[in-house]
Amino acid sequence: MALEQPERDVPERDTAKISGNIHAVDQRPPFWHMVLLGLQHTLVMYAGAVVVPIVVGAALGLTGAQIADLISIDLILAGVGTLIQAAGVWKFGIRMPLVVGAASSGIVPMVLVGQSHGLPTVYGSLLIAGLIWVLAAPYFSLLLRLFPAVVTGTVITLIGLTLIPVGIRLIAGSDPSSRDYGRLSHIGLAAGTVALMVVFRRLLRGLLGQLSILLALVVGAIIGWSVGIGSLSRVAHGPIIGIIGPMHFGALRFDIPSILLFLVIVFVLMVEGSGQGLAVGEVVGKPVGPDDIARLLRVDGLMTLCSGFFNGFLYTTFGQNIGLIALTKVRSRYPVIVVGVLLILFGVFQPIGRVAAAIPEPVIGAAAIVTFGALTVSGIQILSRVDFDRSGNLTIVMLSLGVGLVPAFAPNFYRQLPDFAEMFCKSGVATGTILAIGLNALFHSPEKERHVC
Repeated sequence: MALEQPERDVPERDTAKISGNIHAVDQRPPFWHMVLLGLQHTLVMYAGAVVVPIVVGAALGLTGAQIADLISIDLILAGVGTLIQAAGVWKFGIRMPLVVGAASSGIVPMVLVGQSHGLPTVYGSLLIAGLIWVLAAPYFSLLLRLFPAVVTGTVITLIGLTLIPVGIRLIAGSDPSSRDYGRLSHIGLAAGTVALMVVFRRLLRGLLGQLSILLALVVGAIIGWSVGIGSLSRVAHGPIIGIIGPMHFGALRFDIPSILLFLVIVFVLMVEGSGQGLAVGEVVGKPVGPDDIARLLRVDGLMTLCSGFFNGFLYTTFGQNIGLIALTKVRSRYPVIVVGVLLILFGVFQPIGRVAAAIPEPVIGAAAIVTFGALTVSGIQILSRVDFDRSGNLTIVMLSLGVGLVPAFAPNFYRQLPDFAEMFCKSGVATGTILAIGLNALFHSPEKERHVC
């Protein structure tokens, strides 16, 4: 009996081409289109960009002014990383519409090391971890062959499903035991924002239709402010320009156990980053190879390395805006280059950032749920091309999704594990990806395929 035909990994990409054999990713929209589309991307990912410095600063007992400084430098580093990722510089940057931001999985090691050894040790560890990240990127990218359609589709679906609870927490609150959890006014504002997105998407055409999320965010924010959800009162308070100098918290210190702790998270982020690169390639219809993934990972490592000097964080390529690309069908990387510029401006000129930060969380949460849902659909579309009659494919998908979603539904599920293992397992994307790769190798190894008859 003949061997089974492998599933088709590459989707039709004719619609992603434009005249002159220039891919849609490299198409440059008109200037004001780029600015508005870039602003839409920025507002969708902004909450995720600033939550890490807020949480880390509060956990380490920093003052409000110090936390504001951390937010400022975080936005600047995220903006620089986004510029490099989307535009490309030498061997750095995938040249795709991807944004860079502080990784939430970096919160735990920063807090643990910061509380026990101080911020100078945190930043010394970030410098070494970032350097190793950059050097390891080309070797890690060679693992790309382990991502056939059944794995890629599973990972993209998992990324979307894992991110949806982030939007839910922005709407309902992060503490279910709080009396304010799930306030009807917040749920109503989020529902109204989603309704506006649907109406704008249905009725508007051309650029305005592509900007439906941005328009809904603006209208939703105005409604929220008018009914007392969120406030612009703090926009005028604080410095106009706020940038802290290198090694603001003291000379760097190096501690081997602390560095190893950060390297565990780096491995998790390399797995996640590879998944983000494959995901955006599928959404924009452009093949992503090992060299592309290596350039993506180098940027994440470079920005983490720079954090050691400039008081930043662990940085990673975000998946937040991939769903927005799937929703708007705007594949160009140039609006994301604008995102990089805007993030730098938000970081340098703090009143601009304070306006964006004042947008009510239920409004941002509504946008998050919609865009993350679109990313989930992209993963399901890839899985629809997988032959589920082929041995093992159903098992790969159902186990990887099931295990990968555990942290989203039970955040403390792995609390009895050793610290380093808990930090790895708490990333559902990482555990689901590793499991999908392992199961795929088990069911579809070359030796097994040769014995299929």
